[in-house]
Amino acid sequence: MKFLALAQLGRSSVGLYMGGVAILILLFILGGLPLFFDASWRLPSSEIDIENPTFIAAYGTTRLFVGELLSFFFACVGFVVYLRFAHKRPLLAIFTAAPHFRWKRFFGFGLLVTVLLLGVAVLEPLINGQAHAIKWNYNAAEFWPLLLAAFLLLPFQIALEELVFRVYALQGLYQRTKSVWVSMVLSSIMFALLHLENPEVAALGYSVLLYYWMSGLFLALITVQDDGTELAMAFHLVNNLFGVLVITTDWQVFKTSSLFIDQRGPSGVASTLLSSLVLFSVLYWLLAKKFNWKSLKTLR
Repeated sequence: MKFLALAQLGRSSVGLYMGGVAILILLFILGGLPLFFDASWRLPSSEIDIENPTFIAAYGTTRLFVGELLSFFFACVGFVVYLRFAHKRPLLAIFTAAPHFRWKRFFGFGLLVTVLLLGVAVLEPLINGQAHAIKWNYNAAEFWPLLLAAFLLLPFQIALEELVFRVYALQGLYQRTKSVWVSMVLSSIMFALLHLENPEVAALGYSVLLYYWMSGLFLALITVQDDGTELAMAFHLVNNLFGVLVITTDWQVFKTSSLFIDQRGPSGVASTLLSSLVLFSVLYWLLAKKFNWKSLKTLR
């Protein structure tokens, strides 16, 4: 559990953690200004509503995607600077306890997750007899700019979320509770609450927060077991790239010109939770075997 102890390399007072939260909020506000000013210039202010289909159609899905992701870009860069100079963390130690960032792990696990997600995307509608609801949605004028924007900006979005929840919150909670499980559970609850305003919650109900909590716990667990964020970042990035570029719906957070669109409406959360549990269990088992991780019973 060397990763959890990395906070000791720098300064970790409660005041600095509170300052970090304040800095994040400020950076998000500042990062959202380009979208606000651009939308205000192009459209009447009364029409600006990023969840309104009329606004999305008028403003453009890719332009909206870039505008939303810019806030993550500014917040991510600013937060890394804060960790480096306010908390006095060595740059590498912000991300991993390994001697170097393990790119082989990052890309290898990313490829595995890509294959699994593609398999699920193909097989699930076929098994349920709903393949007809998955429609080809390719539009060259929209897709190629989206592809470029996704590969440039999504890494900052997922990096920020991993830094906030699998580094800042997880390590900070462990510093004070000295319990691995308490720290993982609480940081995962925070991760779930981050998604409270997502349109998926309105569509599926508050029970979908259990999916986000489960996802957060899985990412926290592989981060602790592997002593670094490489695997969690790989999973998070591939998952989000898939939802932006390959297949999306009109009721999820990313409304983009992806290759396919799923025209099925919101359905029960139970199937999502079950399939996610199976996916996370299989991935954890493969990783534990590959990297010879310690038993879960040893985590305290």
